Amino acid sequence: MQQMLRVDTADVQAMAARWGASAGDLDETAAPAGLGLSCQASAAAVNAAHVDVAAFAARLAARVDVRATSVTQADSCYLAQEAASATKLAAVAPPLISL
Repeated sequence: MQQMLRVDTADVQAMAARWGASAGDLDETAAPAGLGLSCQASAAAVNAAHVDVAAFAARLAARVDVRATSVTQADSCYLAQEAASATKLAAVAPPLISL
C-alpha cells in the first residue's frame, strides 16, 4: 500500500534559501591579517594553509549553491506537477463534498 507523500513547499524553499545564504557566508571567509609569535609556524606555511582553506571553502560554497538551486528547481517542478495532476483529476472525477 502506498502512502501519501506530503511536502511542505514553503519549508523546502526556506531550506534552499538557507543553503544559499550559507554558501554566501563561505565565500566571505578571509584569512586573518598579521603575523603570529616566532614560536608559531612560519608565515609562509600559515599563508599556504589559508590558501588551501579558502580554496576548499570556495568549492564547498559553489556546491552548496548548486544544490540550493537544484532544490528550488525541484520544488517548482513538484508544484507544477501537482497543479497539472489536480487539473487532470478534476477533469475526470467530480469533486467530493463532505457534509
